[in-house]
Amino acid sequence: MRQAYVSPMFFVYRKLPMFPVRCLRLSLLTTLGLCITTAAHAAGPSLGDAIRQADSRYLEAPETGLVDSSPKIVVGGGEEGLAPLDEEISLGKLRVTLTYVEEAGAKKPAGKSTLQDIPEEAMLPDEMGLGETVPHAPVVTVYLDGPAPVTLPADDDADMADGVEASPAGPRIVATLKGDSNGSSDPPVSIQIAELDPNNPYPEIVVSFFSGGAHCCSVTYIITSNADGSDWKTIDVGEFDGGPLLAVDLDGNGVYEFETRDNAFLYAFACYACSEAPLQVLALTDGKLKDVSTDARFKPAHAAWLKSMIVGVPEEEVNGFLAGYVAQKTRLGEGKQAWDLMLKHYDRKADWGLEICSKARDKTGNCPGKTTKVAFPEALKHMLKENGYRIEG
Repeated sequence: MRQAYVSPMFFVYRKLPMFPVRCLRLSLLTTLGLCITTAAHAAGPSLGDAIRQADSRYLEAPETGLVDSSPKIVVGGGEEGLAPLDEEISLGKLRVTLTYVEEAGAKKPAGKSTLQDIPEEAMLPDEMGLGETVPHAPVVTVYLDGPAPVTLPADDDADMADGVEASPAGPRIVATLKGDSNGSSDPPVSIQIAELDPNNPYPEIVVSFFSGGAHCCSVTYIITSNADGSDWKTIDVGEFDGGPLLAVDLDGNGVYEFETRDNAFLYAFACYACSEAPLQVLALTDGKLKDVSTDARFKPAHAAWLKSMIVGVPEEEVNGFLAGYVAQKTRLGEGKQAWDLMLKHYDRKADWGLEICSKARDKTGNCPGKTTKVAFPEALKHMLKENGYRIEG
């Protein structure tokens, strides 16, 4: 199921504007009503009202990626101090196991309280040692039944000069991945067997570990075979905001994709909680991971994403929201409309993210060239262009 990111709802109590003194000389009731109406008209609709008026049809957009029958393991983040349990899933000739190894010398994260804080004298004899936080690192092993033949030396008496082919007994291991415990006895991890690339004979295995931290990150890998299934490789998908990542079938064609947020928009013009980010779709084709966000087949997914974005529109610190909103609307071919709305409602006093760089920033975000401070619309236009978002017209 798609886990849509929804901005927190902001409830703002705004003070009524100051009224002209001349209004108080007329009849109190008549004048008060007249002045409130005039002031409201002058102020115009709020950002939330303007977006609801412009995008009301998207509030009825159906969710996508809801049907998911892929075998999966989603565990971790439970009660600390309890040892995690091994698990296993399979599909066809593929079998995947999740086991754990203890990490010696790892420390319990600061601020975490577990049963180990209970004095031993307060425990019953069979409870001694219960709840001790022993960090465990997850280990994922992928097995394939019917392994590829291996060549063994030919017997001297055999009538074969080049040897004979034979297969070792049992399944072979095609991949092993180990995650970090991050000081946890039960670290979050997800494993999924799903068809991501129909151009090879086997489905893929998606493995996602959690790197720890308040907002970060999923460290995700794809284990996939080559075109004839004779060889396997592991693809590093990268790090993405949030917990362990699963693939979803966004367009309902039986092939799974990654549905995530474009992380470039987080912290770009506001704090994390004040930022919105457009949908990014990644797909595996012929063993290569590609950004397919602009494919027409994902337009329903973009509509559903916009719906989740506009159900809670902030009225303060709006620039972080507006950046993601404009980008998301470009995916629907409505970037010009969103841009005009942004020009009316952006926060002219905010100064977050208004420095643009004359050269491409490095991987750490540092500017190797000259920085120039500009107004929000210009900074946003620069950022959209750098990240491949084109406003039509």
